[in-house]
Amino acid sequence: MLAAQEPLKRPLTLEEAFARAVAYNLDERVKVLEKMVAQRDFEFSKLDLLPKVGVNAGYSNRDNILASSSTSILTNRQSLEPSTSTDRDLRFADLTGSWNILDFWVSYFNARQQADRVLVAEEQRRRVLQGLFQDVRRAFWRAASAQRLGDDIRDSIRVAQRALTSSRKVENEALRSPIDALRYQKSLLDALRDLESVQRQLDVSKIELAALLNLPPGTNYSVVVPNTLRVARLGVPVKQMEEVALLRNPDVREASYQVRISADETRKMLARNLPGLNFSYGPSFDSNSFVVNNSWTAGAVRLSGNLVSILSIPEQMRRGELMEQTAVTRRQALSMAVLAKLHIAYQQYLSATKEYYWADQLASIDRRLYQQISNRTETDAQSELERVSARVSAVNSDLRRYRSYAEAQAALGRLYDVVGIDPVPEKVPALDIASLSAAIRKTSSDWKNGRLADAVAAEPAGAAPVAAVASHSPRRGPGAKAVAEPVLQ
Repeated sequence: MLAAQEPLKRPLTLEEAFARAVAYNLDERVKVLEKMVAQRDFEFSKLDLLPKVGVNAGYSNRDNILASSSTSILTNRQSLEPSTSTDRDLRFADLTGSWNILDFWVSYFNARQQADRVLVAEEQRRRVLQGLFQDVRRAFWRAASAQRLGDDIRDSIRVAQRALTSSRKVENEALRSPIDALRYQKSLLDALRDLESVQRQLDVSKIELAALLNLPPGTNYSVVVPNTLRVARLGVPVKQMEEVALLRNPDVREASYQVRISADETRKMLARNLPGLNFSYGPSFDSNSFVVNNSWTAGAVRLSGNLVSILSIPEQMRRGELMEQTAVTRRQALSMAVLAKLHIAYQQYLSATKEYYWADQLASIDRRLYQQISNRTETDAQSELERVSARVSAVNSDLRRYRSYAEAQAALGRLYDVVGIDPVPEKVPALDIASLSAAIRKTSSDWKNGRLADAVAAEPAGAAPVAAVASHSPRRGPGAKAVAEPVLQ
């Protein structure tokens, strides 16, 4: 599982974390393998379109002669002496090709369904990949928070513990009012509880990120944390995002493929119940010396059908149309749900950017306030408590700042998911980490700078089977945009 990975030799960027998740995450590998299985099933289903070719050859031997006689039905007397027309040793062979029109159409529609199932598997892979990117994004910024604030949190815990020890000593020596000492200790304990709770959460953040990237256990690594955290405004209008989401969202695309699968199921059912016309043709050989022609070629045409199945076609057609309408309605419901998710995600992103702005302002004020309090010369217990509280408040504000930034990034990721932006385009020069990182960085830049057409220019990675892109299209309303739709050629 780990041998083929590129070693991590430098601090990890967010784009490289995404690239390693694409290349090495085991859940992603499972979906890729499932898609490959669906692709193989599609290739096998095309073989059913070919005529059936049967080969038969053999040898037979008996220990006596195959002879027979006949009896007159009028006189009940033997009318022919025992005779034979078959050798004791026989060799025979035949090669027969047959083609059934009914089986051909059933296999044709089955292959078209399998081609769409390949695309369903791809959309499921896209959905897993989008969820994986969300998890990586969240874990990366938690790891960044731990890396940037870990030392400050540990120092604050040590300072608070020393102050707590001093306060207990003062209380025991009755140098202060017991009530003041206990209030002081309570404030310190509250601060320690909050700090240690945060530290426990941050201690496992790098382990969680390493698990998502499938890094070897115990890998010591660091992440690249920018000095300035900026949340840019989106340059893409909501109307344009709606149009792209209805074409690119994995759920909508999968529902469209399911509509086509349901339509082909109806056609396949109709073809299966019609009379079948079978053609057969091929050469044969028989070594029997009594046969005048030991080799010959034969052909046949046969028509067969089940009258009961033919009579049930109208009812089965109505059932098929109902299944198609159900699939269409499901797609419409998903489309409306996607539009609702888009507006929710967009508003969440706007709210998250505002939240980050206020968290950044508050963190700046808390840092300056701590500096001012630290510069005081007083050494009494009240001043010490104020310094400890200011330090804890500054650390918590920095932590809230990072969390707000992480939430803004997560909201941006949810917009990616709903719109159907694929972080990894199909046409990547190579599958090494550097190439994947560069491609992900470009897609992110195109999106943030409003170049949505560039961000969605390429089909999702591996979106269509190689031999399955043609003109198999569901009915479209006027003005609908065309998309490449995979089918059997």
